[in-house]
Amino acid sequence: MKAVLPCFPYHILYSRPFFCFLIFVFWGFTLSGQSVIIQGKVADATSLEKIAGVSIRTFGQNFAASDNMGHYSLRLKKGMHTIIFIAEGYADTAVEVFADSFITTCNIYLVKKENLMNEIVVGASRYARPMMQQTGTVNSMGIREIRAKNIQDAAQAVEQLSGIVVIDGQANVRGGSGYAFGSGSRLMLVVDGMPLLTSDRNDVKWNLVPMENVERLELAKGASSVQYGSSALNGVLNIQTGFARKERETTISAYTGAYPGSIPAFRQKAGDKTPYTSGCYVLHRRRAGKNDFVFDLLGQNNQSWLQGEFAKRFRPHFKFRHRSSDRLNYGVNVNGLLQHTSQFFLWMNDSADAFQPLSGPATLVILKELYVSVQPYLNFTDRNGFAHATHLQYYHTNHINPGFWTPSTNLFSADYYVQKDIKTWKLGAGGMGNAFFYRDDGIGGRKQGNSGALFVQFEKKFKNLRFEGGGRYEVFRLDSLVVSSKPVGRFAVNYMPSPTWSLRSSFAQGFRFPSPAERLVTYNLGDIYVYPNPSLLPEIGWSVELGTRKKFSLSTFSAYVDGALFLQGFKNMMEFVFGQWGDPSAPISGLGFRSVNVNDARIAGLELESGVQGKFRGCRIASDIGYTYTYPVDLNGDTSLRNTRRFIQGFGRGFETPDSAFTSGLLRYRNRHLLKFDLDVAHKKFSAGASVRHYSRMDKIDIYFSWFIPGIKRYRDMHNQGDWVLDTRFSYQTTKGRFSLLCNNVFNSFYTIRIGRPDAPRSITVQYLVDF
Repeated sequence: MKAVLPCFPYHILYSRPFFCFLIFVFWGFTLSGQSVIIQGKVADATSLEKIAGVSIRTFGQNFAASDNMGHYSLRLKKGMHTIIFIAEGYADTAVEVFADSFITTCNIYLVKKENLMNEIVVGASRYARPMMQQTGTVNSMGIREIRAKNIQDAAQAVEQLSGIVVIDGQANVRGGSGYAFGSGSRLMLVVDGMPLLTSDRNDVKWNLVPMENVERLELAKGASSVQYGSSALNGVLNIQTGFARKERETTISAYTGAYPGSIPAFRQKAGDKTPYTSGCYVLHRRRAGKNDFVFDLLGQNNQSWLQGEFAKRFRPHFKFRHRSSDRLNYGVNVNGLLQHTSQFFLWMNDSADAFQPLSGPATLVILKELYVSVQPYLNFTDRNGFAHATHLQYYHTNHINPGFWTPSTNLFSADYYVQKDIKTWKLGAGGMGNAFFYRDDGIGGRKQGNSGALFVQFEKKFKNLRFEGGGRYEVFRLDSLVVSSKPVGRFAVNYMPSPTWSLRSSFAQGFRFPSPAERLVTYNLGDIYVYPNPSLLPEIGWSVELGTRKKFSLSTFSAYVDGALFLQGFKNMMEFVFGQWGDPSAPISGLGFRSVNVNDARIAGLELESGVQGKFRGCRIASDIGYTYTYPVDLNGDTSLRNTRRFIQGFGRGFETPDSAFTSGLLRYRNRHLLKFDLDVAHKKFSAGASVRHYSRMDKIDIYFSWFIPGIKRYRDMHNQGDWVLDTRFSYQTTKGRFSLLCNNVFNSFYTIRIGRPDAPRSITVQYLVDF
């Protein structure tokens, strides 16, 4: 029998369903190999400035680079891709992108990495530059160190930097300031591009700065009045808060601390309150389309080791930014602080009653305060390449008393800056204006005033050589008193013989108007009286610096060495001085303190810094050390020091143990020697660190303290070699968060940075921080 094969149904090939099926299969194979384009822009996550020259690659080895406007474009196959962005000075960033259309847009915001070799800082200018290209000394601290040390206020942060001491809230940079009873500042605080000083006292409210959202803190030393005006006589502290790097970010941190066994039994009294510290914060940041939002909230409750001193704080912070286009963004920053504090001023003595207030509660300063700062801003680059930055501010302070609110201050500020790059030139100009009014019976009652300024600056590059310069003119008014500054200028140069070595030199002039409080304050705290000085004159200064920076690379390590010589001169320098300023019939025969003009002062010094970071046998190691020596002299106190030869001889003698002849010509309340050291080691989930600080003894203080405050002379005799303080920290990273244990003042040293007020004994703090 013959087999019959089944007949193939050829008619199906001509049917409409099968024809559609073939088209579908063919289309699918075609798409599987179809090319698509992923494009976008690369910008700085903080400043939003476009980043050129970013290396862009995928695991499939597709390469591209961003152009001068930060644009990039990659041609890839359709599907999921991991794209890696690499740029000098920024952390490598990898993102996953699913390309399901012919053109997919992916904008990337890179975060600056904390790297000793490639650190990018703003410095004294208003624009960012690599550290190697700076014309003056700049110190910085990033978010990693801030969190590792559980830093909750900006004063605690700057204390970690070399060459600076904070005394009762007043920053002393390279010996440029002494002690002024909470009035006036020679360091300008700039938060997110806007100066932040009070209008009545011109002081810094360190606890107003939202440290939980600070990305970077930079201290530029030397006169910066050209760029930032009065109060930048010794430098500027730039603080930058952050936005979200991802779509959503939330950080929660809580800590509690105690002083177990730190206070000797002979210093404990019946009824003393047990000291402790506690606090927590929540930080939430997110991106929603073209909008960025930040909200954080901090709460603190501290009972000091100093009896009668405490602090309760509530600090909200809000940021908003709208990225309208590549050339336009605008937003607002809001900072707030509500606090109830009591401040300890002087001890009873240096022994059993060191933690007890002089004259009991009479010398405690109890305050309920409200601070609010609202800062709208707009950044715009026009089609001609001019970059415009406008910042506005309303800054309100208030002391809340039962039944009414007084004293209070109100400050309205505006700042405008425009910049244009023309080939090898960078040109900038701007203006600022302030209007303020306050009410405070302790400093003249109701007062009002304003100030205004115009400034210009430029930069010119010749291959490895860069020149910078600028000038400023400012006018200040308080009621009917009008004081105008003389024009001040700045000139600086940076030369880089090689990419790893730079030489720098700068000359800058500065000025500072006396704050209303320095002129008009009338105050007493127990038997301590402060008198006004309405005839106080503005101080004028200048600074010169010669410096060099060298960086090294060896295997997995990078390092740098930085050295600088500096000289500062002042005319009509304001100092807080004890004397008979009141009427003889006044309490204690009119003796007390007031701000006076020292005719001439000069401060010379040197600063040495070094840092290293890298990996060794699986451990990440980072370390830095800084030493600062200053020779601060009152040329009226010792007129022989006007002679250059005698001044140089005195500078050399300052490295030896001083005698009375040497100290007689020095300015008050300065530490000649400062040493700061920090080490951090991390291995897998564990990390450990240590910080060491050394403060030499203040060579000269007002004789009042030795006469009227028990124990001052004995303490100074016993601590004539200064004080050393060691802090340690340990942490463990879990899958959900980080657990940290911090021990500050490990050896429980009894020391005072500001005479008569003991600093913290040994404390142990436990912190838990989680990011999600």
